Amino acid sequence: MAEPATSSTKTTRPSGISSRYLTDPDEIIRVLKIFRDQRADLQLRFEQDIGVYKAKVLDLKNKFMLLEDIQPRDGLAHLRAQKPFSLSGRTEGIYIHNIGNIAQKADSERGLPYFHVALPQSLLYQQRRRAARFRLPLRVEANGAQLLLFRQGSDDTPITGRIIDISAGGCRAEFAGVLAPPVETDEVLEGCAITVPNLLELHSKGTVRHASINAERQVTTCGIEFTEMHVTDRRRLEQFIQAISKRTQ
Repeated sequence: MAEPATSSTKTTRPSGISSRYLTDPDEIIRVLKIFRDQRADLQLRFEQDIGVYKAKVLDLKNKFMLLEDIQPRDGLAHLRAQKPFSLSGRTEGIYIHNIGNIAQKADSERGLPYFHVALPQSLLYQQRRRAARFRLPLRVEANGAQLLLFRQGSDDTPITGRIIDISAGGCRAEFAGVLAPPVETDEVLEGCAITVPNLLELHSKGTVRHASINAERQVTTCGIEFTEMHVTDRRRLEQFIQAISKRTQ
């Protein structure tokens, strides 16, 4: 594999794919969320070690990325010893690369280890794609897959909608009638809860990414991004998405 460009200016590869270095934390988070949502492998290379290790982004919290599923397992010792490492990854046409990372904290949830690594200050980046969304199987949808929204400034009664499709990064849902006050793009939600009977239950903070009203059908459709959730809920969501993906394939 060719070494990444070292210049911080925008370059163009022979294939016409542009490359640039991201330094804005919000941009870096958005890119890493794609790897999280796709459950895409990151390759880790530790200093003074010829081995190549794999890891996955579990989540992004408080200026840290949480890395899990380290393979081979002896990579766990390198991370616990805070050995510097580079990371790179490819998914859905995206390539990222950076150096000088250190696991600043080791943690575990239900016996599964994960590591807190500070967000990169600079990240080589190419292209971008969204997480794949999956429609719920008819049997699951008919069972009553619901999304409950808790909006700022409203009482404790949530708005209940029907889940249309879902991804590791968010979902699309349909609500009866015209919501009052109307849902707006980039509206921050106090919280949202997903309930799929006997299959999935989780809670997350959320942000409305798009909303539309169908006057003829008298329904409001919203796209919600899951912005923050507990590690346990994140793993539940990932397992659910993987199960739907296998059925689709």
